[in-house]
Amino acid sequence: MAKSILRSNINALLLIALIVGCADQKINRDKDLTLPDFSFIGLSEPLPNKENIKVSIHLKIPYNELQFTRSGNQYLARYEVGINILDNDKERIEGTIWSDSLWLDSYKATRKTENTVVAVNSFIVPAAELTLSVRVTDLYTKKSRMLSAEVDQSDMYSGDLALGNIMIMDNHSPQGSELLMDQSFYEIVDTLRFKARLIGSFFPYSLKYELMVKDKSVINQSRSIDHEGAIDSLLSFVVPLSEMHHTNYTLFLIAEDAKGNRVTTKSHFRVRIRGINFDIGDMDEAVHQLVYIATDRQIRHIKSGSAEEKIDRFREFWSTLDPTPGTIENELMEEYYRRVAFSIEAFTVVQSGWKTDRGMIYILFGPPDEIQRGPFELDRKPYQVWEYYRLGKQFVFQDETGFGDYRLHHNYLDQNDWRFRY
Repeated sequence: MAKSILRSNINALLLIALIVGCADQKINRDKDLTLPDFSFIGLSEPLPNKENIKVSIHLKIPYNELQFTRSGNQYLARYEVGINILDNDKERIEGTIWSDSLWLDSYKATRKTENTVVAVNSFIVPAAELTLSVRVTDLYTKKSRMLSAEVDQSDMYSGDLALGNIMIMDNHSPQGSELLMDQSFYEIVDTLRFKARLIGSFFPYSLKYELMVKDKSVINQSRSIDHEGAIDSLLSFVVPLSEMHHTNYTLFLIAEDAKGNRVTTKSHFRVRIRGINFDIGDMDEAVHQLVYIATDRQIRHIKSGSAEEKIDRFREFWSTLDPTPGTIENELMEEYYRRVAFSIEAFTVVQSGWKTDRGMIYILFGPPDEIQRGPFELDRKPYQVWEYYRLGKQFVFQDETGFGDYRLHHNYLDQNDWRFRY
């Protein structure tokens, strides 16, 4: 694709990013049409009876995912939350449902992504294969979304030593007392705090924690608990950190008792860059994904720097396209990487979805106004026609292999020189 053609589309892309959000998908994916978006974490802890476990479900709903209506001088949102815990046969064994209201004094507060509803519910359930299901319903729009997670704790009490999930604490909460809900730190952290419950009968106990980036060990420390007799304790760890980077980390915790019984648990977290899209986990990959709107020279310039220089140059690139300079968020960057993330989920077949022809068009122009689909026929390959009525554009994709790898029709390749091939 000629860079001049792509650069000419920047203004159109910016306008689309501000007007058409990824929540307005018309790709026939029901879950992308529902509200509100939210996240939850289910954490398990062993109990002294060594039969049941404690499952704590931590829920977070951003304010801007709820529909607020004006009521007098305030703004009101109403929502309902339903939690179900299912056994291996998908039978409900525990759960709860409740509704609540949220009152705010200004409309601006309703749109801040950092403002969230946070709730915690704990349940005592058998140590088994479980499904955690959480549904959030906006009571004004009547739209809802359900998320679920599989939890297998059937081996929790298979030995004499039992270890619960790692609970990473948020450094920015008071005294680090709150759970790190997004599994993400913003900016570099100098101290990592985490907890885990250990139950055992044979002292002394050896504990080892290891922090890894890919295959490299960053922290590798051991400590012992010379506690006579059985132990049932929520252990707290404070780990000084240095040379942290904006990347993905895995934290391992290993416990061993005097008889050699060993248990292991792990948790993942990210160190992110404030002001840079939440979906960006790898800076090199994020720079590579600029290929549709940046020149080769710009990409080489960003990539050629050190880790800190890459971040600064990346920010500088996006600052020139920021529709609202002076604010923390860059709406165009947010929309661009939301489209990248959606393309990866929706269009990945042979290669990552953002590298495909449909991914390219989706990233540049957003969701089409209409998609016409043609199934496989004896004399015709499957095809899709994406109509952008508001832009006066149409794109035709054909699946030449029959495996869902839709390619932009050669007429468009010849006409506009869309030349990205990976």
